Amino acid sequence: MPRLLALLCVAVLAAAEVENANAVSPEFAPTVRESQPFQARVTVRNTHKRAVRISRLDTTCHCSKLELGSRFLIPGETTTLDVVAASDRRSGPQKVRVSLFVSDPDLEPIEVWCWWNVREMVAVDAIPPGAQPDERPADTAWRDVYRFVAHERPDEPQRLRKRVRLSCPPEETPPGGLRVEGIDYPGTLWAFASRTLDNGAIVITATARDQQGPLPTGEFGETVVIRTNHPGKPRIELRFETQIDLQAGRDPRDPMGQ
Repeated sequence: MPRLLALLCVAVLAAAEVENANAVSPEFAPTVRESQPFQARVTVRNTHKRAVRISRLDTTCHCSKLELGSRFLIPGETTTLDVVAASDRRSGPQKVRVSLFVSDPDLEPIEVWCWWNVREMVAVDAIPPGAQPDERPADTAWRDVYRFVAHERPDEPQRLRKRVRLSCPPEETPPGGLRVEGIDYPGTLWAFASRTLDNGAIVITATARDQQGPLPTGEFGETVVIRTNHPGKPRIELRFETQIDLQAGRDPRDPMGQ
């Protein structure tokens, strides 16, 4: 009985009007498909004991829409905040904080939170060095990676290596499974190969095209296009930024730098 009452209280709380957030907590956040923008109209309440004028909005995302219904609020008064944010190249839980700065310097900004989940069409992950590609990386820093950075010596072509993992959730898997139809790469530095794992995920391995070396020195900024059979995401563009010079390895390297 106590557990049932707790569940009923949570349900009532979730159904009640939420202020200064789009959901009562991240657990109740809505889900959108990767191709769909996240949209929310949030009720914003002036939590201060005096009237305020909103002078500036600051946010943690590049929102395509951030529109406040009213910038002058008396104590306890509410207005609306419309938020639209892209969900492309994302997956899983997302959050945005919007700070409403007021003209009175003695008052703290009003904080507004938006939470949502993105159901990816095709997840694009980097595989950490030495890790197995069977599952998506547990560390979210390696998830949803579309930019790969490499800095190697010209006489060590065997060290030029990146691995990319493609996968679909069950709701997005094309009939017959996800496939790579082709890889378009206009350059000559890298070579690409793909293989399908037993669980349907695909691993794309990028290595130096000339394994004997030496590699050409210089900086290379190149776009690689992965063509898939997914109707909603038939083209996946990856950015490879490669620097080849004799200074590689002399400075500490960020292992998370993709």
